Amino acid sequence: MMKLSIDSTACVSCGMCAERLPAVFRIDRTARSAVLVRQPIPTEQDDALEAAEDCPTGAIFPVANP
Repeated sequence: MMKLSIDSTACVSCGMCAERLPAVFRIDRTARSAVLVRQPIPTEQDDALEAAEDCPTGAIFPVANP
C-alpha cells in the first residue's frame, strides 16, 4: 500500500489537496500546512497521487514502504 508524507515547511496551505481528497488531507490553519488525516486506502491512491503531482510546491510525496 502506498504511503504519503507532507513537508510542512514547503506547504503553502493552498488547500488543493484537501479539496480533492478531504478524507485524506486537511489544512491545519494553526500550523499553516496540510496534514494527513490518514493514509489513502487503495481506492483513493490515484486521487492521492494526483494531489501530490498537483501540489504547487511539491510538499506531498509518496514514501517507500519498508
